[in-house]
Amino acid sequence: MVLTAQGKNISTYPIGSLFIQGEKYADTIYIVIDRFYNGWDLSECTFAIKGETESGEVITAALLFETQENKLRLEWRVSGLFTQNSGKLLLELTASLVEENITRCIVRYDMAPVNVKPAIMGTNEVIPDTAEQTISQVNQAAADGLSQIRAEIEAFDIDSVSRRLDVMEEACMTFLSRPEVVAVTQEEYDSSEHKENSLYIIIRED
Repeated sequence: MVLTAQGKNISTYPIGSLFIQGEKYADTIYIVIDRFYNGWDLSECTFAIKGETESGEVITAALLFETQENKLRLEWRVSGLFTQNSGKLLLELTASLVEENITRCIVRYDMAPVNVKPAIMGTNEVIPDTAEQTISQVNQAAADGLSQIRAEIEAFDIDSVSRRLDVMEEACMTFLSRPEVVAVTQEEYDSSEHKENSLYIIIRED
């Protein structure tokens, strides 16, 4: 959002109802002013924006700026201090110059008040009955679980599993029926008991 000063007047119409209570740095406002005023080079000044709430609280924030040829572009990041209370907010921009440790106010810019809209903070919010809400959630969870189980049962191919088990059983029987191959030396063969259905291979000793 950009506001442009006309002399010492800054129209706040574009931000007249922009702010909402409780916001923090939600908006950044750029204010463009003339660099020179009545012989003063305002780029040598420091800038601050001041706000006053309906209850009389005063907030001040320093503003950074960038210098253009004949203009200054100030940046105002609107903190939560300006929006902590709803209602009318008075605003004022000042340009000050420090000379010999004395701060002199050079220009005060006139800004029309803006409105901070109240946030919704009702105290009579309808709260659902806790027991009823819990029962409803449990019933819904149970229904979702049963639906998932049914879907998995329907998608389960029992015939395919049975065929795979039959193939595995046949492979196991074939493997078990194969003779055991035992590699031994002649001495080990002569001194050991021989197993049935085993094939002994005599290996040479080195």
